[in-house]
Amino acid sequence: MASEENKEAAAPRRAVAVPSLRKAVLILDLIGRRGRLPFSTIQKTLDLPKSTTHQLLKALTDIGALQMQNDGGFMLGPKICELGILGTHQRSIDSLSLRHLEILSSRSGFPCEIATFEGRNAVVLASATPDGGAHSVGYDGRRWPLNRVATGKALLAFLDEMDRKRLFADLDWTKATLRSIASPDAMQRELDLVRERGWALDDREVLDDTSCIAAPVFDGRNRIVAAVATVGQADLITPERYESLAALVRNTAKAVSQEVREA
Repeated sequence: MASEENKEAAAPRRAVAVPSLRKAVLILDLIGRRGRLPFSTIQKTLDLPKSTTHQLLKALTDIGALQMQNDGGFMLGPKICELGILGTHQRSIDSLSLRHLEILSSRSGFPCEIATFEGRNAVVLASATPDGGAHSVGYDGRRWPLNRVATGKALLAFLDEMDRKRLFADLDWTKATLRSIASPDAMQRELDLVRERGWALDDREVLDDTSCIAAPVFDGRNRIVAAVATVGQADLITPERYESLAALVRNTAKAVSQEVREA
């Protein structure tokens, strides 16, 4: 049990943290409503000490909640955009996709899934198997590095360039298998190909015996929010089958996109 001295020592730290959090939220709210703002406007509008404003802006920038532009102005960063996407769709994408995943799995003959962003990972929201139907797993699903799997590539390829660069800086480029893409430059070339053809491929890049084909899902503002994929043994998802499987996956992703837009 903590001593009375420890309890008393902890109390002031909690008292300081809450006001700081409130001030950080005020800064995010101000920039969110008014757009890019310089330091001086933020400081004067919220009537904050300059030192406090500087500390909060630095902390928010460090975690990606804000971005500082070349002219010194601040705007909302990729982390806020990412959280906004997750908050809007986390309760709907999985359920909206179930019927379509079941059809895709039946037609392709392979397990299928839908995934979205979770930090540096693609998290599986729902899946289906040819003989087992479809089910939602929410945010308790499997997680794979964005730069290793087809769903991650599909998500990265259609992400805003600034957000993609930030994620590139955070990703681990250590090879998971001999076929893993091991550098941001190589991945950028791969993502250019993904955008050109409209689908992504993971050919034994995260597991030695597994391949995957994925396509992007967009919301009503044409923002990338998820990716649909078919997953199977690498010796069954062969180059001869890429185009036919990709067509099925792309059609499913378009159908889920329509569901998301109408939800």
